[in-house]
Amino acid sequence: MGPPTQPAIAFVNPSVGFSDRRKSKPIGLAYIMAYLEKHGFPSSGFDFGDSEDDAVELAGTYGLDRFDVVGFSVYNESLRAAVAMAGWIKSRRPDCLIVLGGPHATAVHEHILRRHPCVDVVVRREGEEAMLELVRGLGDRARLTGIRGTTWRAPDGSGDDGSGDDGSGDDGSRGGGDDSSGGTGTGTGAVGLLVNKDRDLVPDLDQIPFPDAEFTSHSGYPDLTYYDEVQGRLKAALTICSSRSCPYNCSFCGVLTIGRTYRSREAERVVAELFHFRERHGVTYEHVYFSDANFFVSPARALEVAEALYEADPRVTFSFGTRVNQILKAAEVLPRLKECGLRFIELGIESASEPVLERLAKHVKPEVNMAAVRLLRRLGIEISLDFIMLDPATTLADIRANMEFLREAGFYDYVPHDHLYTALVLYEGTPIRDFYARRFGVVFDPDDLPNPFALFELTEVQRFSDTLRAFRKQWQGRIDRALAQGELALASLGDDFAEDGSRRDGPPEVGSRRAGSPGYGEGFSRMSHARLQLDVVSLRHAPNLLAERLLTDAEAGFPLLDRGGLEALLPCPGHDGVPLHDLIARTEAMAREAGCARAPDAVGPHGRD
Repeated sequence: MGPPTQPAIAFVNPSVGFSDRRKSKPIGLAYIMAYLEKHGFPSSGFDFGDSEDDAVELAGTYGLDRFDVVGFSVYNESLRAAVAMAGWIKSRRPDCLIVLGGPHATAVHEHILRRHPCVDVVVRREGEEAMLELVRGLGDRARLTGIRGTTWRAPDGSGDDGSGDDGSGDDGSRGGGDDSSGGTGTGTGAVGLLVNKDRDLVPDLDQIPFPDAEFTSHSGYPDLTYYDEVQGRLKAALTICSSRSCPYNCSFCGVLTIGRTYRSREAERVVAELFHFRERHGVTYEHVYFSDANFFVSPARALEVAEALYEADPRVTFSFGTRVNQILKAAEVLPRLKECGLRFIELGIESASEPVLERLAKHVKPEVNMAAVRLLRRLGIEISLDFIMLDPATTLADIRANMEFLREAGFYDYVPHDHLYTALVLYEGTPIRDFYARRFGVVFDPDDLPNPFALFELTEVQRFSDTLRAFRKQWQGRIDRALAQGELALASLGDDFAEDGSRRDGPPEVGSRRAGSPGYGEGFSRMSHARLQLDVVSLRHAPNLLAERLLTDAEAGFPLLDRGGLEALLPCPGHDGVPLHDLIARTEAMAREAGCARAPDAVGPHGRD
């Protein structure tokens, strides 16, 4: 291959097959692009992550065949789209170097090269340094194929079995072992493959530039915001990753494929990144969503970051994700974090069933989950819920434990209701996928992500899941829209009513929610306001009540479902027991009466959009 002096490089985030309104830029690719840019190799980014369009048509529309190097970040869900694009590029540009990376590519690197001849190389684990070596070494095959952390097809192409499909039951094991300490020689991978030794993970994350990279995306990016209920205003928000990996070994987590070596950035660099993107985008970001796999590994470091942000700009608030046991171990740090702007924690509770927690390798008991929730409630720190309602071996007793926990912990008021409908996803490279492969006596196709709603061992759990999903399809969207309208109306009416429920007289104050909205809520009585409040709460509870009724029916052998179908299980929530359909209609009517003719789609918890 004879590359030009300056190779044309592209990075692609392929589609996962569905649209996600919370779409954000692929930060992993952005880091690689910024790293190459720093070393004199600019690149172009393409983000099709939420596209439902045909992969090959996207590749043609955006001219992916004009590049010398195309790298794809691959997850289980996006592998087929990536391979389709790569095949199209190779058919038009055979000399283009096709690179795959990311969690899924790392987990099944040998399989990918054996089954998909359009792929030239897989970069395992982190990609910054390996990609820089790749683009520097274009044209020198011997140099390229010796790069640590990469897997190649042998020069004679013998890694391809010629069928384009590997039906031999490949287990996706890593060639070259876990050795990250030596040389650039090849490991002991499958015949026909060159599996180089693992590359050391980047020890100093502060040497990597900020992920300042632009992506072409036909769907664009929604503005990331956070509604701060404490300050009573909507804030522009920014996602920042302040650390990498996690030292824990949850059996379902894809982070394990990259490695468990935890590394973090200095607090000053985190603050500098916030101000860099403020200036770069011309936006005063005042909330930071930390996207770390586990922000709270070191409570002392977390506090350093929080205090540095607060010192730089006291208006800045933040949120992060972590485990329940870490919350309890570092309880003394939480009040100070709150003083520095902590608004909510995304808490990895996952389940309230002890057998399920054991399968997930959480190494905590259900009572630890409850203790962490109660601690955060007592401190006034909001919770964003990470929960897995069902896994393939779930029993009705497991579901009962989950529902009792959600009620007792106060999550019946929690929105969105996504946690009610979740099922464990078996990602490649995770111990839980291997566990279920052995349990079922099957070999999962490495190219596929098994449908999590078709793996249940017990017929009663399968029927419970199917019925709950039918409710979601038929009713959840209507509930979400009515909730959005009702809550928007209540937020707008909040300035009209005093704390005792009486209506305030006089015009709205300048800057209030109702300022600039003549007639907003006029004639809306105190009684109507109270009823709307009750109905909004009832709508929040409705999906939980349906799940409870369905579970009780399942425990009895589904007599109600057999006689009357889903309609027989619909709850009549609220203070007056009104049917769900009527409750939705009444909430929407009262919202219109209050002046809310239409409302945006429901947003995520704690004002996230």
